[in-house]
Amino acid sequence: MTTAQAADLLAQLFRLDGKVALVAGGYQGIGAEVARGLAAAGAKVAVSGRSAEKAHSFADELKAGGSDAYGTSFDVTSIDEIRRMVDEVAGNFGRLDILVNSVGTNKEEKAEDFTEATFDYVYDVNLKGAMFLAQAAAKHMIRQGQGGKQVHIGSVRSLLGLRGRGYAAYTATKGGLVILCKQLAVEWAPHNITVNVVAPTFVRTELVAHMLADEKFYNGLVSRIPLGRIADVRDVMSAALFFASPASDFVTGQTLYIDGGITASQ
Repeated sequence: MTTAQAADLLAQLFRLDGKVALVAGGYQGIGAEVARGLAAAGAKVAVSGRSAEKAHSFADELKAGGSDAYGTSFDVTSIDEIRRMVDEVAGNFGRLDILVNSVGTNKEEKAEDFTEATFDYVYDVNLKGAMFLAQAAAKHMIRQGQGGKQVHIGSVRSLLGLRGRGYAAYTATKGGLVILCKQLAVEWAPHNITVNVVAPTFVRTELVAHMLADEKFYNGLVSRIPLGRIADVRDVMSAALFFASPASDFVTGQTLYIDGGITASQ
């Protein structure tokens, strides 16, 4: 294989030119980095989240870099809002090829003190929202008849509990997300829609900055990770791009742990 042929092959495997991607939860943290990666790979990118102002501002940032981008907002706890937003994105670009679900939340309460309202809210955002985002996107992918890619951002907490923290709702919903995506993968395989999960350990984002600022907690966390650090948003973005690209066409129903080896040793 010549150098030129190798370059062509890499482009075929990892370029996303002409594809339309929606990143839900896409204007900050992990979602923002994934959106940048998708745009750099040639995709047209819609970013959506709770704040219309932030979504539009981030879309303008992508446009300034030469990408075709669109910003909109929605409430992930409302099925009607989810469907409206996904239809809006597909209508704006004329199609939808890739969904990256980077929406997630946690509200800590000790298991013995957990309230129904707190558990329901985390469930509505992390698991119920994921189901209906996936469904709304799949309807467009099925109608188009050209397959599609769905990538959900999970967590290493789908496999491991966390000592000393009130994570019952978070771990339950992230664990549920893994098996949900396996089921969606097998149901939608006849339509050539792949559904996969990227499951990182702690990632340097604003969401967990207060926890990482606790020196005792941080040192204990890192000491259990063989590679000796927590994840960066780019680590997660790289995995999401693999699942969104043609390179992963024969991979579905899988969970890729971006964890520095912690699940290999715990």
